[in-house]
Amino acid sequence: MKDYTIDILPVRRQYEIKDEIKLKRLETVLPKAMEESGIDMWLILAGEYNEDPVFASLVPSIVLHASRTTCLAIVKEKDGSYGRYSINKPNAHLTRFYRQLDFDNSLQWQQIAAFIREKDPKTIGINLSDTGTITSGLSAAFYLRLREELGDMADRLVPADELAVRWVETRTEEELAMYPSVYDVTTQIMSRAFSREVIVPGITTTEEVEWWCVEQFSKMGIPEGFRTTVNLQRRGEKGVMKTGVIRHGDLLHYDAGIIYLGLATDHQRLAYVLRPGESEAPAGIREGVKAGRRFADLTAAEMRFGRTGNEVFHAAKAAAAAEGIDASLYTHPIGLFVHSSGPTIGLYDKQESVPGRGENIVRPNTAYALEFNVGGDVPEWDGQRLRFYLEETVLLRESGRVELLDDEAYKLILI
Repeated sequence: MKDYTIDILPVRRQYEIKDEIKLKRLETVLPKAMEESGIDMWLILAGEYNEDPVFASLVPSIVLHASRTTCLAIVKEKDGSYGRYSINKPNAHLTRFYRQLDFDNSLQWQQIAAFIREKDPKTIGINLSDTGTITSGLSAAFYLRLREELGDMADRLVPADELAVRWVETRTEEELAMYPSVYDVTTQIMSRAFSREVIVPGITTTEEVEWWCVEQFSKMGIPEGFRTTVNLQRRGEKGVMKTGVIRHGDLLHYDAGIIYLGLATDHQRLAYVLRPGESEAPAGIREGVKAGRRFADLTAAEMRFGRTGNEVFHAAKAAAAAEGIDASLYTHPIGLFVHSSGPTIGLYDKQESVPGRGENIVRPNTAYALEFNVGGDVPEWDGQRLRFYLEETVLLRESGRVELLDDEAYKLILI
């Protein structure tokens, strides 16, 4: 019997690993991103329980929330180096990451303004964006107060959209090296879920499989990136059945993801429930999965540095059409978030260019959830049309190579 043992690190060790990576990112990724985006100061203002989405990526893991109003400032100094400051209620946990300035709670906003005037940046990046929620975390109240305090310097405030995207999407060598292990946690749980350990045909429901997965992740202390879903397609039934008792001959599909060691996964696979006497799935289903694998390869080949998400989308769709593959493509960046910042490559319900987010370009040292579906007729099911939903995390290395984390993702599981 397959060994499904999963070793999850103690929480303290998880925090240590995440913080070492965060500190390296602050020292290497952030200065480069600021330089290339033309931002002299990046200002992060976060209110307790109303934090900017990027806030957690900039502070030690033990800092779960902002304290009252937390102000972080990353500044290009006069000598070209980059300084990191916090102007808020003193927090000993921040001292390794930020220089904490003198603080008077009743004068915090005046102190923030005085600090900015002292540093005299030409551009002050703030997280306002009309193309992405992750990069638009500055509250309206904080924005208005900041403008009021800055007075004539308020015209130096600029959207930090490009900077925030670069910060969120870029992966360090350590993160890229760690991703396969993080991804493996998801795949091992799902391998158990799509087995006779969990599924008894004719008895087990799709909802029961979903909740079994939820319980496993909960026992390990690992948060889901989103709620796990399990559904099925069945001979003689039109479309996807989102709930129901699992039967022999069903084509099952799951979609699951977690966040572990600061990295998100997003993963879909297909399984066929063998009928008595069967040793493999019908040929039409096998061909559908094979077409999915081919489309994954075609899409990966089009993910070239410098291309926009829209350009990748149209090139991949054209390549599929040339080979007679009926494909829908909706691939997205992944990393600190499941649906992360970077180039959107199609949307599930919008198979065309995506304004704004689709114009971001593909860059090295990034990760994507290669997500799509292909259509195919199954002769053994009286020609019934099925959709084959698949998704796998892929890494884009500095070399330009697209690395698939799990080749098993394109092999049909047999139950």
